[in-house]
Amino acid sequence: MSQLHLFNPENDLSLAHGKAQYTAPPNALRLHDAGATIPLWFCAENDKVIADIKHMQWVSQIKSQFDIKGDIATIDDLSQFKGCRPWGWSLHAKKQFLNFGVEESLLPTDSEISEIRRLSHRRISIDVLNDLKELLHIPDSTVPFEAVDDESVISYARKHRDIFIKSPWSSSGRGVVNVANISEQELRRRAGGIIRRQGSVICEKALDKVVDFAMLFYSDGKSVKFLGFSSFFNEPTGAYAGNIIASQQEIYQSLQKYLTNIGLVELSQSLEQVLTKNVGDKYCGYMGVDMMIYRNDQGRYELAPCVEVNLRTTMGVVALLWSQRHLAEGCQGVMRVEYTPNNESLQNTCQSQPIIVDNKLKSGTISLIPPDNYFKITIKV
Repeated sequence: MSQLHLFNPENDLSLAHGKAQYTAPPNALRLHDAGATIPLWFCAENDKVIADIKHMQWVSQIKSQFDIKGDIATIDDLSQFKGCRPWGWSLHAKKQFLNFGVEESLLPTDSEISEIRRLSHRRISIDVLNDLKELLHIPDSTVPFEAVDDESVISYARKHRDIFIKSPWSSSGRGVVNVANISEQELRRRAGGIIRRQGSVICEKALDKVVDFAMLFYSDGKSVKFLGFSSFFNEPTGAYAGNIIASQQEIYQSLQKYLTNIGLVELSQSLEQVLTKNVGDKYCGYMGVDMMIYRNDQGRYELAPCVEVNLRTTMGVVALLWSQRHLAEGCQGVMRVEYTPNNESLQNTCQSQPIIVDNKLKSGTISLIPPDNYFKITIKV
């Protein structure tokens, strides 16, 4: 059953907008265009991807090197698709499929997308954490607070001093404000603005972060199953920067060594139950639960088991599936997403020639996207 894929990284922003008619900011549009071929790295045989056919030569090259079975879609392919797989669902994503010529019967209804939007609100992390508290012993300090007026935000900040405020719908670290160095007046202004635009604001106590990571899952529309781990890193601004490329066993061992009071396997099983309860019959596709290992006030390592729930494909999913398919055994590497607005050429950063053996990268650097003037998405092994 072939699927039609769409890379729409602007989806979290379009969820915030809430309507089908939406124009993303310029950089989001550039990333959409630059990364359009990303789904080729994880799609199934005979699947197709919505992307500019001018990249066919580059696609042919990576298909040959890595035995990729998908391809770029054309209008002539429309009759073969049995379903659609965007990076994330929104009314804007649905409109993009319709504009490409997809029959509406293959797409979720507006009411189904409205439910996905509701579940994509950051308050879902509060629901998940409260459910996890009934299954596992986790610190109350990791449970966020949803405020619907600026006075509640000020009270929370006075109580906890060092906090973050987050927009209910935002993406890749954006919409997140560390309020440690802003005045109470500025905090009131920023929180009030978010509340006016999106109805509420999420407040979280700042934690002494040691490691960012995520657990990745897949929902078949009935139940949610654990796929694996994602070890990622961010820019100083909080924006996503890249992923560690390694075997699942290596990533698991690097994380579990910090934790003595909770097992990651046990947590993944509990999250399967909780996510199935909360989203299993309302969402179909990949998802990620961002987590954090941090130091508590006594200097001991603790786990924040649900910093954020992403009801969409993530770059962590790309890193996981790419590693399983294309990473040579015994190798490690790094996937990076870089913004290069000065038209810097791809060759300037891809110094080492790739060595590919049996469709797997053994060493060197490859690009996951065609050469682009604004973005680079590379894997160096």
